[in-house]
Amino acid sequence: MIVSVAPEVSVALSGGVFSEPWLLDAALATAVIETPLFWLCGYRQRAEYLWFFIVNIVSNLLLNEFIDATPRDFPYPAAVLLGEIFVVLLEYALCGYAVRERGGARLFCVLLLTNVVSFVAGIIYFIF
Repeated sequence: MIVSVAPEVSVALSGGVFSEPWLLDAALATAVIETPLFWLCGYRQRAEYLWFFIVNIVSNLLLNEFIDATPRDFPYPAAVLLGEIFVVLLEYALCGYAVRERGGARLFCVLLLTNVVSFVAGIIYFIF
Protein backbone atom coordinates (compact mmCIF):
# COMPACT_ATOMS: atom_id res chain seq x y z
CA MET A 1 0.00 0.00 0.00
CA ILE A 2 1.43 3.37 -1.00
CA VAL A 3 0.47 6.32 1.14
CA SER A 4 0.51 9.77 -0.37
CA VAL A 5 1.99 12.50 1.79
CA ALA A 6 1.03 16.13 1.48
CA PRO A 7 3.85 18.29 0.06
CA GLU A 8 3.96 20.36 3.26
CA VAL A 9 4.52 17.25 5.38
CA SER A 10 7.18 15.98 3.02
CA VAL A 11 9.06 19.28 3.21
CA ALA A 12 8.71 19.39 7.01
CA LEU A 13 10.04 15.84 7.38
CA SER A 14 12.98 16.50 5.06
CA GLY A 15 14.00 19.71 6.85
CA GLY A 16 14.52 21.00 10.35
CA VAL A 17 16.36 18.89 12.91
CA PHE A 18 16.91 15.95 10.57
CA SER A 19 18.75 17.91 7.90
CA GLU A 20 20.39 20.45 10.22
CA PRO A 21 22.33 18.56 12.92
CA TRP A 22 23.58 21.82 14.45
CA LEU A 23 20.02 22.48 15.68
CA LEU A 24 19.99 19.35 17.79
CA ASP A 25 23.59 19.96 18.91
CA ALA A 26 22.68 23.46 20.09
CA ALA A 27 19.56 22.19 21.87
CA LEU A 28 21.47 19.47 23.70
CA ALA A 29 24.28 21.85 24.66
CA THR A 30 21.75 24.30 26.05
CA ALA A 31 19.98 21.57 28.01
CA VAL A 32 23.30 20.33 29.41
CA ILE A 33 24.05 23.85 30.68
CA GLU A 34 20.58 24.73 31.97
CA THR A 35 19.35 21.47 33.52
CA PRO A 36 22.06 21.20 36.21
CA LEU A 37 21.51 24.85 37.07
CA PHE A 38 17.76 24.19 37.34
CA TRP A 39 18.57 21.27 39.67
CA LEU A 40 20.96 23.42 41.76
CA CYS A 41 18.20 26.01 42.18
CA GLY A 42 16.17 23.45 44.12
CA TYR A 43 14.11 21.62 41.52
CA ARG A 44 15.42 18.20 42.45
CA GLN A 45 12.47 15.91 41.96
CA ARG A 46 13.14 13.63 39.04
CA ALA A 47 9.94 14.60 37.23
CA GLU A 48 10.82 18.31 37.54
CA TYR A 49 14.29 18.27 36.04
CA LEU A 50 13.51 15.62 33.41
CA TRP A 51 10.49 17.64 32.29
CA PHE A 52 12.66 20.77 32.24
CA PHE A 53 15.28 18.95 30.15
CA ILE A 54 12.67 17.99 27.53
CA VAL A 55 11.00 21.43 27.55
CA ASN A 56 14.41 23.02 27.21
CA ILE A 57 15.30 21.01 24.12
CA VAL A 58 11.94 21.78 22.49
CA SER A 59 12.13 25.50 23.27
CA ASN A 60 15.70 25.73 21.98
CA LEU A 61 14.78 24.00 18.72
CA LEU A 62 11.86 26.41 18.30
CA LEU A 63 14.08 29.40 19.08
CA ASN A 64 16.74 28.43 16.55
CA GLU A 65 14.14 27.66 13.88
CA PHE A 66 12.54 31.06 14.57
CA ILE A 67 15.86 32.88 14.30
CA ASP A 68 16.79 30.93 11.17
CA ALA A 69 13.43 31.76 9.55
CA THR A 70 13.55 35.45 10.46
CA PRO A 71 13.78 37.66 7.37
CA ARG A 72 17.31 38.93 6.77
CA ASP A 73 16.14 42.57 6.78
CA PHE A 74 14.89 42.17 10.39
CA PRO A 75 17.57 43.17 12.95
CA TYR A 76 19.26 39.99 14.21
CA PRO A 77 19.69 41.17 17.86
CA ALA A 78 15.98 42.05 18.00
CA ALA A 79 15.05 38.59 16.68
CA VAL A 80 17.26 36.92 19.29
CA LEU A 81 15.85 39.06 22.11
CA LEU A 82 12.27 38.49 21.01
CA GLY A 83 12.93 34.76 20.66
CA GLU A 84 14.53 34.53 24.11
CA ILE A 85 11.56 36.32 25.69
CA PHE A 86 9.20 33.81 24.08
CA VAL A 87 11.42 30.93 25.24
CA VAL A 88 11.25 32.05 28.88
CA LEU A 89 7.48 32.47 28.67
CA LEU A 90 7.02 29.10 26.95
CA GLU A 91 9.25 27.32 29.47
CA TYR A 92 7.40 29.00 32.32
CA ALA A 93 4.04 27.88 30.95
CA LEU A 94 5.18 24.30 30.32
CA CYS A 95 7.23 23.85 33.49
CA GLY A 96 4.21 24.84 35.54
CA TYR A 97 2.83 21.36 34.81
CA ALA A 98 5.72 19.47 36.40
CA VAL A 99 7.07 21.55 39.25
CA ARG A 100 5.65 21.11 42.70
CA GLU A 101 4.88 24.78 43.23
CA ARG A 102 2.98 25.17 39.94
CA GLY A 103 4.63 28.34 38.75
CA GLY A 104 5.18 31.50 40.71
CA ALA A 105 7.84 34.17 40.84
CA ARG A 106 10.57 31.77 41.99
CA LEU A 107 10.13 29.49 38.98
CA PHE A 108 10.10 32.46 36.62
CA CYS A 109 13.34 33.84 38.14
CA VAL A 110 15.04 30.43 37.91
CA LEU A 111 14.02 30.08 34.26
CA LEU A 112 15.25 33.59 33.55
CA LEU A 113 18.55 32.78 35.28
CA THR A 114 19.07 29.50 33.41
CA ASN A 115 18.39 31.18 30.06
CA VAL A 116 20.70 34.12 30.78
CA VAL A 117 23.51 31.77 31.83
CA SER A 118 23.21 29.64 28.69
CA PHE A 119 22.90 32.75 26.51
CA VAL A 120 26.13 34.18 27.96
CA ALA A 121 27.83 30.77 27.61
CA GLY A 122 26.78 30.73 23.96
CA ILE A 123 28.20 34.20 23.37
CA ILE A 124 31.48 33.21 25.02
CA TYR A 125 31.59 30.00 22.95
CA PHE A 126 31.07 31.81 19.65
CA ILE A 127 33.50 34.62 20.46
CA PHE A 128 36.32 32.29 21.45
